[in-house]
Amino acid sequence: MQNRLLGIHMIVQNEEQHLPRCLDSLKQAGSEWFITDTGSSDRTADIARTYGASVIHASWEDDFAKARNISLPLATTEWILCLDADEYVIEGLEQLMNVLPNVHKSITRLRITIENQYGEGVEDKILSHPVRLFRAQHGYQYTGRIHEQLFRQNTDHQSSNVTLNKSIGESGIHLDSLEPSAVDDSAAVDVDVEFEEEPLAPLRLGHDGYLATVIAKGDKAKRNLHLIEQELTDDPGDPFHLYNLGVTRCQLGDLEQAAKAFRESLKLAEWQAPYRSTLVRDLAKVLVELERYEEAHLLLSGESQRYPAYADLHLIYGEVLEQQGLQERAYRAYARASTCGPSPNDHGRSGSDEAVTKAFYVTEAGSCSYRACTSMARIAQKRGFGQEAVRLYELALEHLSTYRPAWVGLADALQQQEDSDESIAARLLHLANRLHQIHGTDHADQTNRPHPSVEKESELVLMQILYALADCGAYKQALLLLGGEASHIHVPAGDQLHWMLCAGQVTDAWNLAESCWGEADRADHKRTSVSSIITSGVEDDADMNLQSDERNDWALACWASGRRLTSSFFANVSSLEKGMWKVADRLLFEYRPVTLSTSTSVPLVPDASDGRLLQWGEPVQRIARKLVARMIQSGQLVIAQQLHERLARIMSDTESSEAAIRQSYASLLHRHGYTMIAAEMLIQCMAEGELDAEGLFCLGETLYSKGHVEQALSLLEQALEQKPDFSQARTGAVVCYLQMALGLIRQERNRSSEAGALVNQQLALEQQLRTAEGIPWRTVYHAKERRNHHAGTSASETAESGAADLSVHDRQG
Repeated sequence: MQNRLLGIHMIVQNEEQHLPRCLDSLKQAGSEWFITDTGSSDRTADIARTYGASVIHASWEDDFAKARNISLPLATTEWILCLDADEYVIEGLEQLMNVLPNVHKSITRLRITIENQYGEGVEDKILSHPVRLFRAQHGYQYTGRIHEQLFRQNTDHQSSNVTLNKSIGESGIHLDSLEPSAVDDSAAVDVDVEFEEEPLAPLRLGHDGYLATVIAKGDKAKRNLHLIEQELTDDPGDPFHLYNLGVTRCQLGDLEQAAKAFRESLKLAEWQAPYRSTLVRDLAKVLVELERYEEAHLLLSGESQRYPAYADLHLIYGEVLEQQGLQERAYRAYARASTCGPSPNDHGRSGSDEAVTKAFYVTEAGSCSYRACTSMARIAQKRGFGQEAVRLYELALEHLSTYRPAWVGLADALQQQEDSDESIAARLLHLANRLHQIHGTDHADQTNRPHPSVEKESELVLMQILYALADCGAYKQALLLLGGEASHIHVPAGDQLHWMLCAGQVTDAWNLAESCWGEADRADHKRTSVSSIITSGVEDDADMNLQSDERNDWALACWASGRRLTSSFFANVSSLEKGMWKVADRLLFEYRPVTLSTSTSVPLVPDASDGRLLQWGEPVQRIARKLVARMIQSGQLVIAQQLHERLARIMSDTESSEAAIRQSYASLLHRHGYTMIAAEMLIQCMAEGELDAEGLFCLGETLYSKGHVEQALSLLEQALEQKPDFSQARTGAVVCYLQMALGLIRQERNRSSEAGALVNQQLALEQQLRTAEGIPWRTVYHAKERRNHHAGTSASETAESGAADLSVHDRQG
C-alpha cells in the first residue's frame, strides 16, 4: 500500500542528468510523485516513469508558479514536499517520516535545510532554510513568474484578498568570492493571519545546480533575467524583484548593475522583510569585490548591529576593516562572528529551541566557527602573536578537520616561528591524530570501529597536510610523507612534479613527467607534421589533457635535467603554442649572439620558419611570461633568467634596453620573495638609468623592510610622480612619513625633559601608524616566499651598502 503521508512534487525540463540522483535519494519515502514536465526533449519523462512517478505534460509559459500549481490539487497525501531535479536528500528522510505524523495540526508548513554547493570543497556551501514542506489541501499555492512564492488565502473568511510576506527562504543570492549564486528557482512567501510558526524539519537536501561548471552549460541566469524584467515591468518598485535582479546581475558578472539593484532594493525594503538581512550581506560582498570599502564600512557598521546574530555580516565587516588597516577592530568583528553559533545554519547543529524559532539566516557554512577562527588567526599572525595564531588555527580545525585554509595557515605560522620542516610535519601529523581520535570516538559504533565517514575524513586530512607542507615550502617533507604514511593518498601527477622541481629533484621530476604523459601521446604525435605545427593558427586545446602549469613544469624538468623538449611533449601542446615552445627550447640550447655590421647583438634564429613563429599575439606572450614566473617559483633561477632575457629580446615590438629587461625580471623575483637578489639588480638598473614605478616601489619596499625609511620614502615618492594613482606606493609613503615623525618626537623627548607635551602626539601618531601599516600596501609573502628573502648573500650585502648611496639617484635626470 502506498504511503499517503508525504508526496513529492517537481517541475522539470531536460533533467535526465540530475533526475535519477534526486529520485534515488527519495526511494525509502515510498511517496506519491507528481512530476510536471514543461517540454523536455530528452529522456526526462521516461526516467520519471521508471520510478513510478505520475508525469504531467504542460507547456512552458514563462511562469514557474503556474507550472508548480498544476500538480498541487492532485495530491492525495497529507504533506507535500516541493523539490527541483538538481536537489537530492543528504540525510534526515527517515527521521522526517517519523516526525511528520506527530506535527501539531496548527502547524501547516515546515522549513528544511538546503546545502547549496558553490565550489568543490567540503566547506564550499551556503546553508538556507526555506519552507518546502506544507500540508496538502490547505489552500496553498504559488505566485510569481520566477522565485515563486508560497501563499495561502484566509480560508476562514473565504476572502480573495491575500497578503504576501516575501521571504528569503530560497531566493537569496549566495555569494562566495563571487562564485555563481546558489539561488533557487522558488522563494517562500508564507501567509497566515495568525503568523504561523515554521519549525525546522530534520530533512537536509543538497543542491549543486549553481556550481560554475553547471551554470556554464546552460542559460539559467539569462532566463531568470528575462522573467525578472517582466516582473519589474508589472511592478517597477517592488524591492523583492529588485533584489532578485541584483542576484541575477551577479550571476552574469555585472557587479556594477548588481550593486545598483541591491541599493534600490535596500531603500525600499521594509525593515521586517525576511530577505532583508541577506540583501545586506550580498550588497556588502559586492562592494568588497568592487573594492568600495568605505561604502561597505558605512553599510555594515549599522547593519551588523541590526542583525547581531548574523555571523556572515560580522565576517564581511572584519574583512572590510582589515582592508582599511583597522586590524584590532577586524579581529573583534571576527570574534563576534564566532559567538553567533551554533545555530541551525551551522552544519545542522540545531542548538537551542530559541535559535531554531528565531531567525534562519542564509549563511556560509562555518561562518560562526572555522571561518571566524581562521580569520582571527590570520590577524594574530600579522600582528606577531604567533602562539595565539597557532591556537586559533587548531581551534578552527577542531570545528572542521578538513578545512584547508586553516591547515595552510597553521603550517605558515609554524614556519614563521622558524620551526624546522621536520618539526612542522610532526606537529601537523600529531594534530591530525588527535582530531581523528576525537571524531572517531564521536562516531564509533558499538564494536568501537571507526565510522566509514571518519576514515574518509582522515584521508582528506592527510591530503590537506600534504598541501599545507607544500604551500609553506616544505616540499621534501611533503614528498617524504607521500612516500610513507600518506602513500595511499592520491595526489595528481602535476602536483607531485612541481613539488619535485621545488625540492631540486629534477631527474625524478623528468622521469615522472615522461612516465605519466610521454609514452601515451607519442602515437598521436606521429600524426602531426612539422608543417602543420608551423602554419596552423587553429588552437586545438580541446584535445590537450594537460593544464598549463603541468606543461610548464614538464618543460622545466626537461631543461633543468639538461634535456631538450621531447616529441611526446610537443604532442601535448596546442598548435597555437608550439611555436613558442620550439623557440624557447632553441633559445636555451642553441642561443648565441650574432654580431651584425651595426655592432648590435641579436639572438640566433636557427631557421627561416621561425620568422612566422615569432609573430606572437598577447595570449602567447602571456603564456611565455607565465612560464618564466613558474621557473622562478620552482627556484630554477638560472634557467629563468636566461629564458626571460632571450624571450624579451624577441617578443618586444620595440628594442628594449638591457636595464629594462633586467628590471622586469627583478620585479618577478621580488614578487616571489627573492628580495635581496631583486634589490641588487634594481640598484644596478638605477645606476644605469631611471627605474619605472614598479621597480621604484619594489626597491623602496625592500629598503623599508631593512629600516632605511628615508631612502624608501624617496623611492616611493618617485614612483608616485610616475604613477600618481599607485595606491600601494602612496600608503607606503604615508607610513614612512609617520615613522620619521615618530622618530623626531622620540629624539626630542630624549633630548629635553620638558617635552612631556609631545606624549599625546606620540600616542596619536603610533595609532595612525598601526592603521597605515595594517593597510595591505606591502607585497604579501607567505612561508615559501619568506624562505627566499635571504637568497643571494652578495645581493644582501649590496642592498645594505647601497642604501646609503641611493640618495645620489634621487630625482636626477
